[in-house]
Amino acid sequence: MIVFFTVIHVLLCVFMIFVILLQPGKDAGMGAALGGGAATSAFGGRGAVTFLSKLTAVCAGLFFLTSLGLSFVGVRASVTSSVAAKAAAKPAPAPAPAPGSAAPAPEPAQGTAAPAPKASDAEPAPAPTPAPAAPAQK
Repeated sequence: MIVFFTVIHVLLCVFMIFVILLQPGKDAGMGAALGGGAATSAFGGRGAVTFLSKLTAVCAGLFFLTSLGLSFVGVRASVTSSVAAKAAAKPAPAPAPAPGSAAPAPEPAQGTAAPAPKASDAEPAPAPTPAPAAPAQK
């Protein structure tokens, strides 16, 4: 589907270039060189200008719509593919240790010595203090 709209987009672009170049300018420029003078007499005094300007407006509108459509499809495809690639490459996070249990020490990388145990690792955790008793009611 995207290839179809890309082909339409390119054809509109080329067609719009020719329509713009065929329009008679102040000195009849390119329009007179490619037979624009005959077209002007066929459509009347101002008929060719109005017809070509309307055709240019329609082509520009269609070109605008295909440009927007292709950009939205392109952004959606690129964002989706990049998010999927990141999700596939990212490892799943390790589960968090349960409260109150000691977390396992990380393994040292190859070629490095294991870290020396700290003095705080050997000490037991302090016991929780009991909550104060509620006052007795009469």
